[in-house]
Amino acid sequence: KQWYQRRVRGATPATPDPTLPSEATLTIKVVEGLELSLPATEKATNLFVQASLRGQVQRTPSGTPKWDSTMHFLVRDCDTDKINVAVFKEFTFAPNMSLGKFDLSISKLLQSGTSGPWNKRLILTETNSGVINVTISIKHFGKG
Repeated sequence: KQWYQRRVRGATPATPDPTLPSEATLTIKVVEGLELSLPATEKATNLFVQASLRGQVQRTPSGTPKWDSTMHFLVRDCDTDKINVAVFKEFTFAPNMSLGKFDLSISKLLQSGTSGPWNKRLILTETNSGVINVTISIKHFGKG
């Protein structure tokens, strides 16, 4: 049954490959979602956030939009890498419904002038409304 759930629902988180050359680790804590655009017939349950960076894909557990879930990624190139964050409503017998997404450039984050962690309100695109509150930190290898 576990294999079936991972295969059908895409719940298999990709672990960062430690053999690939990397510059840093990125930690993103998905706190909550606000003003998510749902059809009137749908309740704000079975929602999850999926984040990806260069083929590394992780997601929060499904539930209400108060996830408080942490994900870790290896950053290979701080100048070009982007973290993609998407919100979905999970259905058992139908495809998941996209509730919006956001792409965040690592280089723009680092150019903000502070060393982090950063508390961000990510305004979702490809939807009518929606905001995801996250905390992001980056630790460069070989640096404190």
